[in-house]
Amino acid sequence: MSLGLPGHLARDSLSRALAFAGHCAAFACLTITIVVSILVATVGERPTGWTGAALAGVMLLALVAVAMYPSVTLTVLALVVGTGATIAFTMLVMEPGGFESTNNAVLALPRIALLLVGGAGSGSLIAIVWATLGYALGEAAAFLGVALVGGAYAPSTAAAAAFGILLVVRIFDGVSRRSDPRQETGLHRASQQTRELAIRHDYELRATARLHDTALSHLVAIAAAGSGTVDERLRAGIRQDLGLIVGRDWAIDHSGQAAANDRGNRRAAPVPDPSPNGATGRGRFARRGAGGAATRSRTASEPVEPRGDGTTMLVQSFAAASNAGLDVRVTGDPEILHVLGPGRAEALDAAVAQCLINVARHAGVDEAELALGLGGGEVTIAVMDSGVGFDEGEVPDDRIGLRTSIRARIEQQDGTVRLWSTKGIGTTIVLTVPEGGA
Repeated sequence: MSLGLPGHLARDSLSRALAFAGHCAAFACLTITIVVSILVATVGERPTGWTGAALAGVMLLALVAVAMYPSVTLTVLALVVGTGATIAFTMLVMEPGGFESTNNAVLALPRIALLLVGGAGSGSLIAIVWATLGYALGEAAAFLGVALVGGAYAPSTAAAAAFGILLVVRIFDGVSRRSDPRQETGLHRASQQTRELAIRHDYELRATARLHDTALSHLVAIAAAGSGTVDERLRAGIRQDLGLIVGRDWAIDHSGQAAANDRGNRRAAPVPDPSPNGATGRGRFARRGAGGAATRSRTASEPVEPRGDGTTMLVQSFAAASNAGLDVRVTGDPEILHVLGPGRAEALDAAVAQCLINVARHAGVDEAELALGLGGGEVTIAVMDSGVGFDEGEVPDDRIGLRTSIRARIEQQDGTVRLWSTKGIGTTIVLTVPEGGA
């Protein structure tokens, strides 16, 4: 009955279900009372039957109000109305020439309906209190009614049996739920485990993508630095990243430089110091406006333009292309990433950076093109090259760049990745993410 709900929710659900069942039984009792009264008025030719049907109808309306809007006020009102109707109904049934005592089937029906009116609140104890009050009022109404017209009072056996059944059901329900109040159902535990696994899988994907990006960016930076001594800034950046990934102590022991503890924050793709001639790598960015003409150029040694909030747009992508010696033509304005939240913008930047690294490593060309657009509530970046192309189905399973660093990263941001590649012609990857986000 609880459908796998946790304990704090199952209590209210079970109470409402039992109250609904009681209301249905009360409806049935009052409906039978109305039908019997109408038959008495029509077939038995006793006009008092119409009055009895009207009294049962009033009780039925009060019960409907409690069932639709359960509250203490309406429940008390229904009990008061039901008590008065039961007194009048008893006087009609027990008039001279009627039944010998109040222990009869006709008078049992409104009394059973009265004890089943309760439904306000939750919990078995509250339900027992309401049922006890309804049972007591029903018997008191029958006693008072028969006292006014004369006759013998006797407790209703049917009403007492109904009250006893209700007590057994409610007591069993209360005891069974109190036996272990902290125990949750198996379905709820399974739901929790499913959510935990989904969260763990999400973090594993992010960690794998971050590790892959870090290692690959270091390799590209080292390759771009050429032969000879590795620049100290590049060395410090690699040492800092190793400290974050495998532990700072390990990185210090293997670097022989304890001062690495005080270095700057982690950099996703460190850029070497510019050489005396003004550029360390071959990378160059040509930014194009809407008409397609280049509006300005940026070399690898120039800093990336800041956003209005102090951060930069596509900084990882520009740095990765510079380190890889890749010439990139930019069509559109990178500032459209302003419409994205910081986390979503960083994920898109990292995915584009991975696309450019893949172009530098596998496409066999030294240039690529970025096309940026904003429309329909989405930001779209297309990464295009005219390289050797490939078949995505032939990519080995151990290559996680496209699968994890690009596709999984974008899908985690509710975005999509579409890829078109033809061998000997080139590759186009379109990354789309919705506006906003974390």
